[in-house]
Amino acid sequence: MANKVTFEYDRPAKILFVEDNWDIKTKQDVDDFFAEYSRQMNTLGEKFWMVAHIDNLVIHAEVAEYYGEVARKATNDLLLGLVRWGEDSLARMTLRTTAMKAKMPHSIYSSRDEAVRAIEKMKAEAAGK
Repeated sequence: MANKVTFEYDRPAKILFVEDNWDIKTKQDVDDFFAEYSRQMNTLGEKFWMVAHIDNLVIHAEVAEYYGEVARKATNDLLLGLVRWGEDSLARMTLRTTAMKAKMPHSIYSSRDEAVRAIEKMKAEAAGK
């Protein structure tokens, strides 16, 4: 698997769509993964919502806790909300467990459409506060 993340930003909706294709085995892999995210997120110039497709994201157990710590720190300042989606059961289970340990949102939806609906619901709730 070639390690890369594909980013697509819908500026009017303020939603960053990401396609994670990364095999995370070491702490250096975690750091490289979030460095890629940081480069993209810092170019947006505004806070945003994120929809992440996780089917091709592999987080090995040896670095899952470190991944969670770095994920929380890397996204706290710019992220308005995050949802993930995917159909791969191993990716879903691994990411859900990692997110729970890191005290991050851990819901994972079955489709991109479902994930977008969840973001729209989060936006509406945030606007109502």
